[in-house]
Amino acid sequence: MKEFLYRAARYTCTPIRYACASTSFLASFARRRQNYVRQRWPGALDLEAATRVAIFAHFDRQGVVDDFILHYLAAIAHAGFTTVFVSNAPRLTSESLSRLTPLCGAILRRANVGLDFGAFKDGLATLRPERLEALLLVNDSVYGPFRDLADVMSDMNLLEADVWGITDSWQHHFHLQSYFLLFGQRALTNPVFSRFWSRLRYVQSKSWVVKHYEIGLTRALLQAGLRCRALFPYRIAATTAVEAMRGEMPADSRALAGPRQRFAATLVAAVEAGRPLNPSHYFWDPLISRMGCPFLKRELLRKNPARIPGLVHWQDVIQVTGKYDTDLIVRNLERSVRNRAI
Repeated sequence: MKEFLYRAARYTCTPIRYACASTSFLASFARRRQNYVRQRWPGALDLEAATRVAIFAHFDRQGVVDDFILHYLAAIAHAGFTTVFVSNAPRLTSESLSRLTPLCGAILRRANVGLDFGAFKDGLATLRPERLEALLLVNDSVYGPFRDLADVMSDMNLLEADVWGITDSWQHHFHLQSYFLLFGQRALTNPVFSRFWSRLRYVQSKSWVVKHYEIGLTRALLQAGLRCRALFPYRIAATTAVEAMRGEMPADSRALAGPRQRFAATLVAAVEAGRPLNPSHYFWDPLISRMGCPFLKRELLRKNPARIPGLVHWQDVIQVTGKYDTDLIVRNLERSVRNRAI
């Protein structure tokens, strides 16, 4: 149990990590530029006329735009959104540009400062968000969607909530996880939205960005009276995971010898004790197979930082849900994973 809880909390801000994050924040004051866009290319889609826009944050050390990203961009276009593609890569290959152009309204390459939120900020600078009907912020930290994105988003009623995410988290504070955020007009025209982005600094620390920007964005919107909702809420994902895990636990607790059974027991205990977990990692299987979540976090397959067992079955779980070509994922893993079998 102690080892499980340690892994669940491994990304909390230790004194050393806090010191590094604080140093990174202080260094951001030396970055006085309004944005860090280095190159711009027009896309084939009409960005000027678009009322539903997506900003897609991308990074790849080699400047490659993988097939799984092109699938995601095509799904976004099919859902009625025009994409501003913002890459933090050191370069974009000519092949990548030619494949991006038909799927985007604009393509930007910027210096890799500020992580995804820096990319979002520079992407927003090309728009007038208050004139949009809806704005989607997404990044390349997930594989998917595993089913029609238009169908998924049809359940995100912007009359019921002003901001939607796919999943939410209660780690540190309640917040929508920032890999997929949909904003309606009420949020886009609220002064808190523009104030958040105007004050955002280009900080290089992931822990700082998560705490002050990913969590901070939801907190600021809630304090402004805006409604923030997840399509697959934590409480439902947690209870669904507990039901699934209990089905795997033998009646005799002394028989809990295998890693999967031990994981099931400790996950159930953590959920029932109210200890918040990262739902996109710990509940990945039931989220996809039982609830219809259309995404899987890339970090889970590439690193599995919490050592969650059962990931060897990821392909079977995804293929049961629909017609998604899992070879898109395999090709990316073959190119990027080191010292890990998937």
